[in-house]
Formats: sequence, C-alpha cells, structure tokens
Amino acid sequence: MYKSSVRTTNSVSCPGSQFETAALPIQSRQALSSDRLVPQLTSDQARQSPNHVALVDHAMQLTYGELDTESTRLARHLKALGVVANTVVAVCMRRTPLAVLASLAVLKAGGAYLPIDVNYPRERLSFILTDASVPLVLSESTVAGRLPPGGWRLLLLDREDVTELPPNGPTSQKPGRIRPDHLAYVIYTSGSTGTPKGVEITHANLLNFVIWNRKAFAISADDRSTQLGSLGFDAAVGELWPHLTAGASVHFTPEELRSTPELLRDWLVAQEITITFAPTALAERLMTINWPVNTKLRFLLTGADTLHHYPRPELPFELVNNYGPTEATVIATSGRVAAEAKTATQRPPIGRPIDGAEIYILDESLNPVPRGEMGELCIGGAGVGRGYVNSPELTASKFIPDPFSNRRGARLYRTGDQARWLPDGQIEYVGRVDNLIKIRGYRIEPNEIIAALDTHPAVQASAVMARQDGMDSQNLVAYIVLHTALAPPTVN
Repeated sequence: MYKSSVRTTNSVSCPGSQFETAALPIQSRQALSSDRLVPQLTSDQARQSPNHVALVDHAMQLTYGELDTESTRLARHLKALGVVANTVVAVCMRRTPLAVLASLAVLKAGGAYLPIDVNYPRERLSFILTDASVPLVLSESTVAGRLPPGGWRLLLLDREDVTELPPNGPTSQKPGRIRPDHLAYVIYTSGSTGTPKGVEITHANLLNFVIWNRKAFAISADDRSTQLGSLGFDAAVGELWPHLTAGASVHFTPEELRSTPELLRDWLVAQEITITFAPTALAERLMTINWPVNTKLRFLLTGADTLHHYPRPELPFELVNNYGPTEATVIATSGRVAAEAKTATQRPPIGRPIDGAEIYILDESLNPVPRGEMGELCIGGAGVGRGYVNSPELTASKFIPDPFSNRRGARLYRTGDQARWLPDGQIEYVGRVDNLIKIRGYRIEPNEIIAALDTHPAVQASAVMARQDGMDSQNLVAYIVLHTALAPPTVN
C-alpha cells in the first residue's frame, strides 16, 4: 500500500546550462502512494472504530461514526445543491468540530473546501469569496453577520438540521468519483501585489503529505493530537487529516490558552496529548518552561518562522522543525532537532526533504549551487500544488517547468527563500530573497498592508517592516507620512 525509498542524486547537468558537478547536493524522496484518498481513509476509520472519539472541544464531541454519518449526509445535500469536482466551497466558521465536519463533507461531495478565518476583515472576506467564485458558503448563525453580501448561497449549519437531510437518493456519492487530480482545498495567503492569492492543492498533493506525516510520527488511534492554529492557516491541514485518517483523537485547544505557554502546557498534560503543533514563537516559549517528566507528549511540531533555539536536554518530548510553503502542501522538509549547548552558533536546520519532495538550491540562473553556498530553495515533486486562483501569470512565474525531472508536466515551485546545504545533508534556512515577512506562522506581504494604509486620505506614504525584540519574536511595525496639510505643525 505504501512505498518509501530515498534517492539522492549526486550528478546532474541542468538543461541549457554550463553548470555540472560530480557532487551536486540535490535530494529527493520517492512519493508515498495509496489507493484510497483522504475522505475514504477517514471513512475507513469509522468502519473500524465507530465509537472512538474523533473530534472534541469544550462544547462538542464527535465519534468517528458520527463524523462519518453526518459528513456523508451533508455531502449528499451539497451534491444536490450542485457541488461537483473542483467546485470551491467556502467554510467560514469558528474553530470547532463542526467546521471540520463541513470541510470533510465538501471533500466527500467531490468539491474543494476553502477555509476562511472568521476574524478576517470584511474587505478581505469579500475579496476571497469573490476571487474564488464560490457558489456556496458554509457558516453558522454567530458568524453570518460578519460576512459580506455576494452572489453565493449561504448555508448556516447550526440552523440546518443535517440529520434530517435525505440519507440516500440519486445524489449519493459513488465510489471513484473523486480523482487524485481533483482539487482538495484552496487556501489564501498574502499577495505580492497587495491582494491575497489563493493556492490550489489537489487530492494527490494532500494524500502524499498525509501518508508521510502518519509514517514520520507513527500516528495511530492511540494518539491524542491538537487543533490550535487558525483553520485558514495551512498548518491546520497537518493538524487534522493525518490524524483523522489514522484514527487518532483531535482535541481543540481552548482560545484562551493559545498564547499562554504555562496554561497551554498544563492543558496538554491534563488532556494527555501526544502530538501537538505550535507556531515557532509559541514553541520556543514552550521550550523554556519546565515540564513534568510523566507528560504523554511525544512530539512538539513547529514551523512557519525561523527557529532560533535548540531544545533543552531535559524536555520530555522531541522537537520537530518543519518547513514548507502553502504552495507545496504544508511541509517540504522536516527534521528532529537534537538538544545542543546554548553556545551553538548555528540556528537549528529545517531538516531534509519529506517523502515525495524534491529539493533544489539554485542560483539566479536556476543552476544548482555547490554545497555550503546560498541559493533559492526550490521545490519539486508530489507536493507542488496546481497554482494560484485566477492568476495565470503569477502561476507561470512561480510554478516553472522542472528542468531536473523527466516526468511529464513536472513543475518546480520557486519559494523565494534563501537556504544552503549543510555538511550532514540537512538544510539551513537563511532568509528571504524578497521582502515577504513571516510573523507568528503567517506569511505577510508588506505591500498588502501598505496598499491598505495608503487608501486613508490622511496618509501620503507608508512603510511596513518586522522588528525583532529581545525574545527573538517579531512584531509588525508601520511607519506613515501624513499629507502636508494634515501633518502636525513643526516647532522651531
């Protein structure tokens, strides 16, 4: 069912280039495969253990049997409303099990779910829903008032009694209707021109990531994991589907604990959580506090920002540093970070390619750089997404034909990140080649904020930057120049 092997290429000649070396540091790993896609793998768990807890928060608990039954009912209703392959359905809901049920229903119906953070500004919500051309928005009554008007149908799931929907009928999902090349989800990130951009990820992309994740961390039905990040942040993909396809229980972290390390630690210990994800800034704070030796936590996964510190030897869990843009399906490289002395001068690496990923570090002419030299980190392989919504020119510039692959249609994603190969084969993240900023796990394009600031009539010009404080965390800072007529008088 699964295939795994490592292929390290030590000699590559780039087509059309003069660069060739006998010891070229390029790494790739064979993709993992399965004859079942993510919604089918989740249903398999319901058949095996229908009474096992799948999702739980302070107000709701769903077993695998309940999750499967109710998501299937909703999926049939969605199909009756016209959802077919590649139909993008927005899920704009609070961070609860019901939102996951809605997302799974979209997948079962054959559509692609678009998770949207309910806290986004109204203008951003309007842009995303319009840009993605969604015909349907799944939401709830407590959120509906925040949604802008538009040409989509609004379905409030807390008012729609899913259990009353027809269990059978001509709209039933037929086996095999979902193909690996169909869209699974769309997630919007900051845009390089001042507007958000939607990233399209297929079922094949998602499946490779899910199977690698389950294998890498030995996820089983005995695990208790967490859902901590925003559902509109692609880290939520890693928090949900690897665990729900393996039969684990996913526990939603209470809102009031998400930024307080001591309280979060106490909750993780009390809930006997075995695997959790935390954005880099929060993970580094969790590493500095004391933990009971009997904690059940096996792995603390982190990523999205630069990790500055190594874990202390006495921590009772392993720290895993992950790297990957949304365009390459959550994670492209991963590595367990060993405890080292505080005097270590090199920042923790971002690990090695995951299964199915092909990693290249290239110069400006897309020639591979020698080991130890800096270049742009580019990603090929099974995780590279379809492209950007309604942005063919941007897609063509960032998702380029892969000159190193003999697979038909293979593409390389240019991340815009600078990196270098380390002597042990791991990768060190160096920084950005452009001005994109990463703060608390979110990719932020300063031009998007500048564009918003400059619309204010009092602002003549503006600039945005990240400023680092003494704790290695970053804050977003904006500087503005007022129009002369509105500026305060100068005192001589």
